[in-house]
Amino acid sequence: MNTPIKEQQEGPVNSPTSQRVGSLLKSKRFYIVMLLFTAQIINYIDRVNLSVAAPLISKEFDWDPATMGMIFSSFLWTYVLCLVPAGWLTDMIGARKLNAWAISIWSTAAMLTGTITGLPTMLAARLALGVGEAATNPSGGKVIRDWFPVKERGLVSSIFQCGTLAGPAIGMPFVAWLVVTSGWRMSFVIAGALGFVWLIFWHKFFYNPKECSWLPPEERDYILANNGGAETAEAPVKKQFSFKSLSVVGRLLSQKTMWGLAVAQGCIIYTLYLFLTWLPSYLVLAKNFTLMKAGIFGTLPYVIAVILGIFFGKLSDTILTPENVAKGKRRQMVIGFMLLSSVVLFTTVVDNEYAILLLISLSLSAIASALSLNVALTNDLIGDPAIAGTAFGILILGGNTFGLIAPILTGYIVKSTGSFSSAFFLAGAILIFGAFISFSLTRKPIRFN
Repeated sequence: MNTPIKEQQEGPVNSPTSQRVGSLLKSKRFYIVMLLFTAQIINYIDRVNLSVAAPLISKEFDWDPATMGMIFSSFLWTYVLCLVPAGWLTDMIGARKLNAWAISIWSTAAMLTGTITGLPTMLAARLALGVGEAATNPSGGKVIRDWFPVKERGLVSSIFQCGTLAGPAIGMPFVAWLVVTSGWRMSFVIAGALGFVWLIFWHKFFYNPKECSWLPPEERDYILANNGGAETAEAPVKKQFSFKSLSVVGRLLSQKTMWGLAVAQGCIIYTLYLFLTWLPSYLVLAKNFTLMKAGIFGTLPYVIAVILGIFFGKLSDTILTPENVAKGKRRQMVIGFMLLSSVVLFTTVVDNEYAILLLISLSLSAIASALSLNVALTNDLIGDPAIAGTAFGILILGGNTFGLIAPILTGYIVKSTGSFSSAFFLAGAILIFGAFISFSLTRKPIRFN
């Protein structure tokens, strides 16, 4: 079962079955890739629904930009509080159970957003959305660690994280169409129901590799031999809840590398959330786009970012040797893409709408690459796979602590200056700071001994 990679490349590996096992696209584990990818898509459709509907909602309830900024940010208040517990629970009970509960909560909250009567009910729906969505990224990181060989980690992480961009790319025109044809309230009901459709497939297909009945034995052996020592399927059931098991959080926070990964993630997420929450309003308010045109035109940067993000994730797997992966050399690509994404700074000096969208497309593409590669880098640097879920909870907590600030701060900047220029300038400066943090603090593996 634990045949080394080198030995697997000899003899029988040339058979058609072995070639399918070694190819991600031809393998059965690709089903898991698609489950992770579509979960992120639905996750972000439910997030951007509010962004697209915001001009109509703010007009109906007479909410100013500062109030809308608070509403955009509100789901992140509970989201960040639940990230580390969600990661820890993933290690304790497994991703199968946790994700089933999580998507049920967030889909219900998304649907109930269509019934709001004012600010209190809007905030309640957004806070519930944050609770449910908190499990997606920590459990996704854990699933990648358990299900995929080391040499596929960059590509799979890129596909998973590009769901955060494919969601807006699909969601913005889809929700804009729903809003125009059915009203903004029904758009939340229909979009929220997508999560329950996904849940059917999750229950049918997702198990840990060792207990997955539809996974061919040869592919199961290949995964377990090459995933860097990930936990077996039985591990989550053997664990017991205890205060001692919570000590892993403190031990991870004592690691300089964990802080470097989390802060770098935050600097990337800040700009991503600026785009996710304010891009439609920016196009409508600053560029006088119609809502439908903003939905369609705002999709293009996300489509480009998805394609390039996956390409660069695959490129990192191709050019990095196993030795360089173990040494955290993927860090160099993370830094490079963070610096490239800071081109958002130049939107402050460009007036042409197509030039601005080109800059946003380039920035988003680099953000997609930096985000997925930072997730892959975290997996590279985790010494003990048993703590992967908790580590990813801390990573995403760092990211979204910055992320919850972005919508609020952008709202106040726009309200006080009457312009988006200072908001984009600040985002570029934060990305440059994040590149410095990644360069300085992510040089050693995360180990407890």
